[in-house]
Amino acid sequence: MRIIDSHTHLFNHPNYLDNLIQTMDDCGIEKCCISGLGKLFMCVDNGGLQAAIDKYPNKLIGAFYIRPGKNEPKDIKEAYESGFKMLKVTLPHKAYDDPSYFPLWEKAQELKMPILFHTGVVTTLKKAPEERISSWFMHPMRIEPIANAFPDLNMIIAHLGVHWNDDAAEVIRMKPNVYADLSGAPTGWRVRVDRIGITHWLWWPGAFKKVVFGSDVIFNQIPQILAEDKARLNKYNVDQKTRELIFAKNILKILGEK
Repeated sequence: MRIIDSHTHLFNHPNYLDNLIQTMDDCGIEKCCISGLGKLFMCVDNGGLQAAIDKYPNKLIGAFYIRPGKNEPKDIKEAYESGFKMLKVTLPHKAYDDPSYFPLWEKAQELKMPILFHTGVVTTLKKAPEERISSWFMHPMRIEPIANAFPDLNMIIAHLGVHWNDDAAEVIRMKPNVYADLSGAPTGWRVRVDRIGITHWLWWPGAFKKVVFGSDVIFNQIPQILAEDKARLNKYNVDQKTRELIFAKNILKILGEK
């Protein structure tokens, strides 16, 4: 079964890229969608990510990081022309669905660049109170107006909303162009979800078909995340065809690839 990690980051640590590639090989992960979120997250920036993609073009799918309120549609166009395939969005200055940001989403739809939206509480690795970060701006229901306005724009709600799981699940249930990943740290929100049971939120027939696999952890935690996700699918007797959607076919469809 093919495995593509739809949610990874390139941290600015010594030898991180090579360690990530080795971990991918060890886990049987064919490719990963990767972004660099800059200094606030101890990551490389978009320029550093471009260099990594140039080094491993057959392993890395570039997700260009934009911060609404700081970036403009022309930045998305330039990223597309540089070979980036999707966008990673977090830390907006206003809510994701603020009308002033719609030109960003319009450009993404025009260029067929899907968007991975962070949702829920965000943790920066570098304290930055001056940034006035608001998780409320990143509520999963903020995605609904975007999905309505841009029906051909594929989107992923990261972390199933973190603590807004009910709302995130209903958005992916109701909107055909919106998916979710279940990514996150092994000791984070996933522990609560698994104790309660993921089907409390993914309750409808075919719900798992709207999920994509993503890790969003340091490279040495990826094997644990992958093992936990496989165990969860075993627990709920998820069929093989749906597993293939989760681990590769959904993200390939979202990207317009095979």
